[in-house]
Amino acid sequence: MKRLLYIIILLFIPLTMQSQDSIKGKLFTSHIFKKQFPLILVYVDGFIHRKVIDDDGFFELKIEKEQDEYLIYFEINDSIVKTYNYKHEWTKRKRSKSIAFEKECEIISKSATKDIENDTQKLYVFQVEKLSKKDLEIQMKYNFTYVLVSKDEIHNFDCYKRYNDRIFKCLVLSKDVSKDILNKNTIGIDEASINGPCLNIKTKK
Repeated sequence: MKRLLYIIILLFIPLTMQSQDSIKGKLFTSHIFKKQFPLILVYVDGFIHRKVIDDDGFFELKIEKEQDEYLIYFEINDSIVKTYNYKHEWTKRKRSKSIAFEKECEIISKSATKDIENDTQKLYVFQVEKLSKKDLEIQMKYNFTYVLVSKDEIHNFDCYKRYNDRIFKCLVLSKDVSKDILNKNTIGIDEASINGPCLNIKTKK
């Protein structure tokens, strides 16, 4: 009887250990992103269950069918905004796999420096509607361009925020632009800061 019980325990242990393996991740986004998109769904292609990413960006999905690699979908407002290939070997990690939305932030950051130097600044705005008459007048008066960002570009939302942070600072310091007159949907405008230097600040006359 004891021998039978011992065999059962040995058989049960690997099953228990296997059930503990899961797809664990942490999606890194800015505070502004989380505020703008509080509900982010995550799920695996071909799996049934979906999870909502928690406030800190963490998620964990059970493995419904073991594969060499799992295609993860991130969904916001019924639109897939990112896919990510998660390797099976990572399911045995104790810590969550770090995942970020943005891929082009370095390019966008470099373009901010260039735009400041050439006085061709842009401000990215997250909205569907066309710019208002006031928006058109403001961008013409202060020589910058609003760029509308659609939901298809959500994955670069934080990149646009970083760009806007630098541009806003320069617009304030070099052209006396007030936050109050800018489009309210300008990405990151609510928490934009003017601390620190700006490139090529023009001397005011």
